[in-house]
Amino acid sequence: MERIGKIVIIFSLLGVCILYCISLFITPQFVPLDEVALHEGTVIRTSGVITEFSVTEYGNVLMKIERNRTELLLFIESANDRNELLNLSYGDEIEVEGRVQVYRGDYELVVSGNAIKEVAPQKSDISFVAQIAAQPEEYRGKKIRVAGYVEDVYTRVFYLRDEPGNHRMRVKLRTINTNSISELHEGNKIIVEGVLSYDAENLRYELNLIGFEHCE
Repeated sequence: MERIGKIVIIFSLLGVCILYCISLFITPQFVPLDEVALHEGTVIRTSGVITEFSVTEYGNVLMKIERNRTELLLFIESANDRNELLNLSYGDEIEVEGRVQVYRGDYELVVSGNAIKEVAPQKSDISFVAQIAAQPEEYRGKKIRVAGYVEDVYTRVFYLRDEPGNHRMRVKLRTINTNSISELHEGNKIIVEGVLSYDAENLRYELNLIGFEHCE
């Protein structure tokens, strides 16, 4: 009987290993973005265009993708792939794989960093505030375009923040009419173009504004 018991255990372990190996080669079902809510608790694939990018205080990456007027939050678990994620841009189309869950009443996809791939070969040149904050030296002295939300508008200065407000960038007027920012309001989502510089006196980076446009 003892021998039979050992054989049963061996075959059970073998069965588990086989099922695990099979799962590695099974591609999860592709689900359109507007049907993700129907697949709570399951692993799926979906795709969309990046509209938000931020980094939490714990170093996790949050993104939002959109398609057909449907948005989905992506929670990126793996911090090891963050440098690769920082190369993504506003408007890039990506395909992701992850588990659907509900967080604070909204559906989100829990994704590992290596389960994201770009669909469209042409990259956007628009960055996010959190990306600039993570590696400002990479952008110093360059003309860049950044997507974010308007905050604290003054006469010649305003701030651009990411959606949760964890990072923000000082934007200073130089080459355009001061009155041009009078149309900006708190919470407006815009794309700003300017040159990133370092203010040694105040020990901060700031964007010297060239122009901006409202996001659709």
